[in-house]
Amino acid sequence: MDLKEIRQLIKMLAGTDIAEIEIRDETRTLRVSRQLPGTGESGHFAHPPMVSYAHHPAVLPPPPAPSSGGAPQPALAAEPASTTSITIQSPMVGTFYQANAPDAPPLVARGDIIQKGQVVCIIEAMKLMNEIESEHAGRVVSILKENASPVEYGEPLFILEPV
Repeated sequence: MDLKEIRQLIKMLAGTDIAEIEIRDETRTLRVSRQLPGTGESGHFAHPPMVSYAHHPAVLPPPPAPSSGGAPQPALAAEPASTTSITIQSPMVGTFYQANAPDAPPLVARGDIIQKGQVVCIIEAMKLMNEIESEHAGRVVSILKENASPVEYGEPLFILEPV
Protein backbone atom coordinates (compact mmCIF):
# COMPACT_ATOMS: atom_id res chain seq x y z
CA MET A 1 0.00 0.00 0.00
CA ASP A 2 1.55 3.28 -1.05
CA LEU A 3 1.21 6.73 0.52
CA LYS A 4 -1.45 7.83 -1.98
CA GLU A 5 -3.67 4.86 -1.06
CA ILE A 6 -3.17 5.55 2.66
CA ARG A 7 -4.20 9.20 2.19
CA GLN A 8 -7.32 8.09 0.29
CA LEU A 9 -8.18 5.72 3.13
CA ILE A 10 -7.80 8.54 5.68
CA LYS A 11 -10.04 10.82 3.59
CA MET A 12 -12.68 8.08 3.33
CA LEU A 13 -12.69 7.62 7.11
CA ALA A 14 -13.03 11.38 7.75
CA GLY A 15 -16.75 11.39 6.93
CA THR A 16 -17.58 8.40 9.15
CA ASP A 17 -17.78 7.57 12.83
CA ILE A 18 -15.12 4.85 12.47
CA ALA A 19 -12.28 5.47 14.92
CA GLU A 20 -9.83 2.78 13.78
CA ILE A 21 -9.20 0.42 10.86
CA GLU A 22 -6.47 -2.21 10.46
CA ILE A 23 -5.34 -3.82 7.19
CA ARG A 24 -3.00 -6.82 7.15
CA ASP A 25 -1.20 -8.79 4.48
CA GLU A 26 1.46 -11.48 4.75
CA THR A 27 4.29 -9.09 5.66
CA ARG A 28 2.76 -5.84 6.93
CA THR A 29 0.08 -4.40 9.13
CA LEU A 30 -1.33 -0.91 8.61
CA ARG A 31 -3.46 0.67 11.33
CA VAL A 32 -5.16 4.04 10.92
CA SER A 33 -6.73 5.41 14.09
CA ARG A 34 -8.15 8.74 15.14
CA GLN A 35 -9.88 10.23 18.12
CA LEU A 36 -13.48 11.11 17.36
CA PRO A 37 -14.83 14.48 18.52
CA GLY A 38 -16.37 14.27 21.97
CA THR A 39 -14.58 11.03 22.93
CA GLY A 40 -11.37 12.38 24.42
CA GLU A 41 -10.32 14.69 27.19
CA SER A 42 -10.46 17.76 24.98
CA GLY A 43 -13.78 16.68 23.43
CA HIS A 44 -14.16 19.64 21.07
CA PHE A 45 -11.02 19.10 18.97
CA ALA A 46 -10.89 16.56 16.18
CA HIS A 47 -7.45 14.96 16.08
CA PRO A 48 -5.80 14.01 12.79
CA PRO A 49 -5.52 10.30 12.02
CA MET A 50 -2.46 8.40 13.20
CA VAL A 51 -0.97 5.78 10.93
CA SER A 52 1.23 3.03 12.34
CA TYR A 53 3.03 0.20 10.58
CA ALA A 54 4.26 -3.15 11.78
CA HIS A 55 6.49 -5.30 9.59
CA HIS A 56 6.65 -8.99 10.31
CA PRO A 57 7.82 -12.05 8.42
CA ALA A 58 5.32 -14.04 6.38
CA VAL A 59 4.36 -16.44 9.14
CA LEU A 60 0.68 -17.19 9.19
CA PRO A 61 -1.10 -18.83 12.12
CA PRO A 62 -2.24 -22.41 11.59
CA PRO A 63 -5.83 -22.76 10.44
CA PRO A 64 -8.29 -23.43 13.25
CA ALA A 65 -8.98 -27.10 13.88
CA PRO A 66 -12.48 -28.13 12.89
CA SER A 67 -14.66 -28.38 15.94
CA SER A 68 -16.82 -31.39 16.54
CA GLY A 69 -20.04 -29.55 17.33
CA GLY A 70 -20.70 -27.32 20.32
CA ALA A 71 -20.03 -23.60 20.41
CA PRO A 72 -17.73 -22.19 17.74
CA GLN A 73 -14.19 -21.52 18.88
CA PRO A 74 -13.07 -17.85 18.87
CA ALA A 75 -10.36 -17.00 16.37
CA LEU A 76 -6.94 -16.45 17.88
CA ALA A 77 -5.22 -13.17 17.08
CA ALA A 78 -1.98 -13.66 15.19
CA GLU A 79 1.00 -12.27 17.06
CA PRO A 80 3.71 -10.83 14.82
CA ALA A 81 6.69 -13.17 15.05
CA SER A 82 9.09 -10.39 14.20
CA THR A 83 11.97 -11.34 16.44
CA THR A 84 14.54 -10.76 13.71
CA SER A 85 13.63 -7.26 12.57
CA ILE A 86 14.82 -4.10 14.32
CA THR A 87 12.79 -0.90 14.35
CA ILE A 88 14.43 2.53 14.54
CA GLN A 89 11.95 4.85 16.23
CA SER A 90 11.76 8.61 16.39
CA PRO A 91 13.30 9.89 19.61
CA MET A 92 11.32 13.16 19.36
CA VAL A 93 8.46 15.02 17.75
CA GLY A 94 9.43 16.94 14.63
CA THR A 95 9.83 16.80 10.86
CA PHE A 96 11.60 13.83 9.26
CA TYR A 97 14.22 14.48 6.57
CA GLN A 98 16.11 11.80 4.65
CA ALA A 99 19.05 14.05 3.73
CA ASN A 100 21.24 16.81 5.22
CA ALA A 101 20.08 19.32 2.59
CA PRO A 102 17.24 19.52 0.05
CA ASP A 103 19.62 18.84 -2.87
CA ALA A 104 21.71 16.18 -1.06
CA PRO A 105 21.23 12.43 -1.60
CA PRO A 106 19.39 10.47 1.14
CA LEU A 107 21.52 9.42 4.10
CA VAL A 108 20.30 5.82 3.75
CA ALA A 109 18.27 3.94 1.15
CA ARG A 110 16.40 0.67 1.17
CA GLY A 111 18.92 -2.19 0.95
CA ASP A 112 21.80 -0.20 2.48
CA ILE A 113 23.81 -1.81 5.26
CA ILE A 114 24.24 0.61 8.15
CA GLN A 115 26.52 0.53 11.16
CA LYS A 116 25.77 1.31 14.80
CA GLY A 117 26.17 5.06 15.30
CA GLN A 118 25.62 5.92 11.61
CA VAL A 119 23.36 8.93 10.95
CA VAL A 120 20.19 7.63 9.24
CA CYS A 121 18.02 10.77 9.10
CA ILE A 122 17.49 14.30 10.37
CA ILE A 123 14.59 15.38 12.58
CA GLU A 124 13.89 19.09 12.77
CA ALA A 125 12.46 20.08 16.14
CA MET A 126 11.99 23.70 17.19
CA LYS A 127 14.15 24.94 14.29
CA LEU A 128 17.04 22.65 15.32
CA MET A 129 18.31 19.93 12.98
CA ASN A 130 18.93 16.76 15.00
CA GLU A 131 20.98 13.94 13.47
CA ILE A 132 19.42 10.59 14.35
CA GLU A 133 21.95 7.77 14.70
CA SER A 134 21.16 4.09 14.49
CA GLU A 135 21.57 2.17 17.71
CA HIS A 136 21.92 -1.06 15.72
CA ALA A 137 23.76 -2.40 12.68
CA GLY A 138 21.72 -3.96 9.91
CA ARG A 139 20.28 -3.79 6.39
CA VAL A 140 17.53 -1.24 5.73
CA VAL A 141 14.45 -3.27 4.83
CA SER A 142 11.95 -0.43 4.85
CA ILE A 143 11.81 3.36 5.23
CA LEU A 144 8.44 4.06 6.82
CA LYS A 145 8.30 7.85 6.55
CA GLU A 146 8.20 10.13 3.55
CA ASN A 147 10.70 13.00 3.34
CA ALA A 148 9.56 16.23 5.08
CA SER A 149 6.72 14.47 6.90
CA PRO A 150 5.85 14.99 10.58
CA VAL A 151 6.84 12.36 13.13
CA GLU A 152 5.78 11.66 16.69
CA TYR A 153 7.86 10.42 19.61
CA GLY A 154 8.31 6.64 19.35
CA GLU A 155 6.96 6.45 15.80
CA PRO A 156 8.73 3.80 13.67
CA LEU A 157 11.03 5.32 11.01
CA PHE A 158 13.03 2.38 9.65
CA ILE A 159 12.91 -1.41 9.74
CA LEU A 160 16.31 -3.15 9.80
CA GLU A 161 17.31 -6.74 9.28
CA PRO A 162 20.33 -7.79 11.36
CA VAL A 163 23.42 -8.70 9.34
